[in-house]
Amino acid sequence: MFGPLIGSLYRRSFQKHPSTDREYWGKYEGLFSVVFNVILFGIKMTVGLLSGSIAVMADAVHTLSDVGSSIGVFFGFKMAYRPPDCEHPYGHGRAEHIATLGVSFLLFITGFEFIKSSIRSIASGKDVESSLVFISAIAGSILLKEFMAQVSFYLGKRIRSETLKADGWHHRSDALSSVLVLFTFIIPGIDGYLGVGVALFILWSGFDIARRAVSMLIGEQPSREMLEQLKKFVRSFDFVEGLHDIIINNYEGLTILSLHVELDSRLSFEKAHYYSEMIEEKLDETFNVKSVVHIDPVDKQDPFLKEVNKNLAELLEQFDYVDSFHDLRKIGVKRVNIILDLSTKRAISRREEEMIRTFLLEKLRALFPSIKNVIIKVEPLFSY
Repeated sequence: MFGPLIGSLYRRSFQKHPSTDREYWGKYEGLFSVVFNVILFGIKMTVGLLSGSIAVMADAVHTLSDVGSSIGVFFGFKMAYRPPDCEHPYGHGRAEHIATLGVSFLLFITGFEFIKSSIRSIASGKDVESSLVFISAIAGSILLKEFMAQVSFYLGKRIRSETLKADGWHHRSDALSSVLVLFTFIIPGIDGYLGVGVALFILWSGFDIARRAVSMLIGEQPSREMLEQLKKFVRSFDFVEGLHDIIINNYEGLTILSLHVELDSRLSFEKAHYYSEMIEEKLDETFNVKSVVHIDPVDKQDPFLKEVNKNLAELLEQFDYVDSFHDLRKIGVKRVNIILDLSTKRAISRREEEMIRTFLLEKLRALFPSIKNVIIKVEPLFSY
């Protein structure tokens, strides 16, 4: 609805403060939301008190809770970009999620309090005073809230911030609850029931915000899009034979990346080290991360390993929970041990791991009598 307007309003601002200036835009969105939420709270609470509507007052307090959420966004971004210290060497980027978690608890308390108030309103059967002024005020607040939501979505997309997008959904939930409240002035006797509905909206918002904050504090998996971009970028170096064991830790403002890169085993140590530092430098520059690249030497010229690799690919297709294998190598000449790493789609038990190993040993030994043992290492799920 407001997309073209918002784009034109912020076009020049992004020329002065580019999307890489995440601290500026995060704090901007927080202050922007605080100011407009305070104005909306005043309008809704005035309408609620004058009309005697519990639903409108509940909606006003929901808007006030948005002030707390937006203050959390502001100080979260402010703290997130404080420099690292001895106690917090990874920085303070996750502070915004802690502040958001506090806001969610306030929402829970507010929701339960208004459920009690709404039940009392239903029991008393008190009617709500209606007027065109009240209806117009609530309708205007709905439009303003949707405008605020779209600004948050726009800024969140520009600076790639899930926190701003979450704040946008908070604004939109307030707009939707106001739509319900609007019916308070149209249908007599529905005030208390709509109050319960708004309270449930508040409780759901609190739960959803808390769930998101806890999930990000615990640590979420990187997006498939980011993983594909990383793989494509690293494979673009012509000396890279393959890559695996990608591990990403996101501290909101600092992203630590580690990965294993396969290089030709015939390269000298000096050359391999030079290549690893080159990849690290380019990754840091392109993806704004701090990367560590581990080198795995691979021999793709060995005809024996080529045949083993081909057969392994076919044999492992029988296990639907196996995603891929890598780091294939051998030890010995006459009595060969085959070693490989497995990536799986889910956690597997020791029994399943041993079943795979025994199966591979049986099948490979029948094809290659010199193979005496198969050793597999199952990668953790956070390694891609």
